[in-house]
Amino acid sequence: MAGGLVLGVGSTLTLAAWNDSEFATGTFTASSFRLESSVNSGGTWLAHPTSGSAATMAFNAAGMSPNSVNYAPIWIRTTAGSLSGTLTLQGASNDNAALAAALAYRVVRYSSGTCDSSQFTAGASYLVGTSASKVPLTTAGAATAVAANSLSPAQLCFEVTMLSSADNSLQGANMTATWEIKGTSDS
Repeated sequence: MAGGLVLGVGSTLTLAAWNDSEFATGTFTASSFRLESSVNSGGTWLAHPTSGSAATMAFNAAGMSPNSVNYAPIWIRTTAGSLSGTLTLQGASNDNAALAAALAYRVVRYSSGTCDSSQFTAGASYLVGTSASKVPLTTAGAATAVAANSLSPAQLCFEVTMLSSADNSLQGANMTATWEIKGTSDS
C-alpha cells in the first residue's frame, strides 16, 4: 500500500478544458459628399470639380462700360446619395487684375423668379455684399446650406457691376473670373 501511495503522490492529473470562440465583423462604408451644378433653370446637372472644368455662367458681359450691370444664375446641389452640407463662395481668381479691380459684385440666394435686379432687395439672403454695397471680385462670401440627396438646390444669383471709376485704358480689355463654391459636408 505504501508503494501505491507514493505512486499516487508522484503522478499529475491533467483535466481537459473545453474552449470556444466567437468572432464578429463589421463592414464600414464611408459616406459621400459631392456637388453638381447647372447654369440654367431645368438644365443639365454636371460636376465641375476643378477651375479647368468650371461651369460657364451666362453673363451678358460683352461690352461692359462704367455703371453697367450684369446678372447670371447658378444652381448648386448635392448628388444622389450625398450628405447635406454648406456651400461657401470663395473670392474669384482672374486673369486681368486691372479689369478685375474695376468690377464689383454681390450674390444672393433666392428661391423663385429670374436672376435679375429684383433679387437684390433689402430682405434678400446675401452671401456677398449687401443691398447697399457691392464688393471686389476677390471677396469671399458667407456660408449657406445645401440639402442632402439632390434635394432643394441652392439657387445663387450673381450681380457684377463695372464701377463708375473704371479707367479709360480698360476699353476693349477682357477677363475671366473664376469662383470656387466650396462645399463641406455636415457629417
